[in-house]
Formats: sequence, structure tokens, C-alpha cells
Amino acid sequence: MDLEGIGALSAAVVALIGIPASMLIGRWQTKAALRGAEATSEAGLAQAESAYRSALDAVRAEANAAHLQWRRGIQREAYASFLLAANRVKELGERFVMDNEEDLSAESIRVGKASIDDALTTLKAAQTIIELEGPEDVAAPAAGMANAAQTMGYYLGKQAIYERAWGKLGRIMDDQSSDVSATAVDLMHALADLGRLRSAASSGADEPNGQSSHDARAAERSCRSAWNALPHGALNDEEFSALLEGWWSRPPTSSSSYLDAIRQFGEAETRFVRAAKIELHGQAIP
Repeated sequence: MDLEGIGALSAAVVALIGIPASMLIGRWQTKAALRGAEATSEAGLAQAESAYRSALDAVRAEANAAHLQWRRGIQREAYASFLLAANRVKELGERFVMDNEEDLSAESIRVGKASIDDALTTLKAAQTIIELEGPEDVAAPAAGMANAAQTMGYYLGKQAIYERAWGKLGRIMDDQSSDVSATAVDLMHALADLGRLRSAASSGADEPNGQSSHDARAAERSCRSAWNALPHGALNDEEFSALLEGWWSRPPTSSSSYLDAIRQFGEAETRFVRAAKIELHGQAIP
């Protein structure tokens, strides 16, 4: 075979060898491209998942913050409403006492009592909300305030009757009829005697055996006798009983039970306000 034939044959062999090589190289390139695409896809998916999680976390954080703010708003309103309700009972009771120093109509007395009852009902409802909202550090002093306010309302109601009776007795003493006025003065003197006996007994003054009880019964009989001599309806049973109890022991708002309730109310209110501030702001505020 001449050189030309050998060259042609060699070229054909090289061409035949080159075809598989090109195919192999192409396959490698395709695989490399696929791996690159897959890596790019995985990176993109990871980045997308990370972005999604970040967005989801942000939404959750925003939702939690909004819920917390809403909850704090509910608690703040509940705490404020309770404070107003508790002090409302005290204010209405004290006002009712002062009003009863004057000559009130039966309707005015009824309205005054109803106002105090409504305030106590509102207070109980506000306390229930506090118990539901919590926490216990706030609910406990709230219960103390509510109990003290109810006790104060009770004694202020009794004090109102006492003041009303005392005002009526004073107006009867100013009556133009000398007989009626004298009877009212007799009742006042009898009540004063009862009060002196109470003071002597509380001071521990020595008395003959049974003499103090005898004198007390005699003074009470004098009070009832003077009361019965007054015009019918001048002082009703409730009003006379309030005078009798007030002079034998002491007026309702001078009793130890009422004074203890005032002290307990003030102490519980201080604890309630401090606990509420801690709950709402996360720290004690002086």
C-alpha cells in the first residue's frame, strides 16, 4: 500500500476513534451540566425555604406581639374597671351617709340604696373578670379589696340610717310644739345616759354586782318610753334601733369592723396596683 493509501486509512481510523470520544466528552459535559443544574436547584430551594421560614417566623412574631398587646389591653381595662368599681362603692356609701343627714323622701332613700346595691353588683362582676384574667398576684388583692368594700358598704348603709334618725330627732326637738320637743329631748337624754353607761363599762369602772346591767336596762327602757311618746312615725323601728345601737355601742362607722375594713381596703389597693403594674409592664414601678 502506498503512502497515500496508508494516510487515508489512518484518517479513517482516527475519525472512527474520534466519534466515541466526542460522544463520551459530550456525555460528561451533559452530566456536569445536570449536576450543576441540580446543585443550583437545590441551592435555590434551600434559599426559598429559608426565606419562607423567615417570613413565617416574622408573621408568627407579629401575631404573638399583636395578641400580647390585645391581651394587655384587656387586662388594663379590667384592672381599671375594677378599681373604679371598688372606689365607687365607697364613694356612694359616704355620699349616702351625708345625704341622710337631711330630710330625705322615701323615694330618695330607695334610690340611694339601689345605687349602692348596683355598685356592689358591678364590683362583683369586675372581680370575676379579674379572677379569669389573673394572675393570682393580681386576683388575690382584688378579692381583698372587694371583701373590704362590701363590709364598708354594709356599715355605711347602717351609718346612713343612724344619721337619718339623728337628723330627724334634731328636727323634732326644734318642733314648735313644746310637748313634742320635750319628748325628743327626753329621748336624747336617755340615749346620752345609755352612752355614759357604755363608756363606763368599756373603761372598766368598778360597779356593784349586777348594777351596770340593771342601769343599762333602765336606760334602754327610758329610751323606749320616750320613743313611744313621740308622734306616730316620727322615728320608725329601724331608725330607733340604729340610735339605740349607736349609743349603746358606737355609731357604725366608728366600729372596729368598719375601721378594719378601711385599713384592709387601703392595703389591698396598694398591693393590687403594684401587682397590676408588674403584670402590665413586666417590672415593678414605684
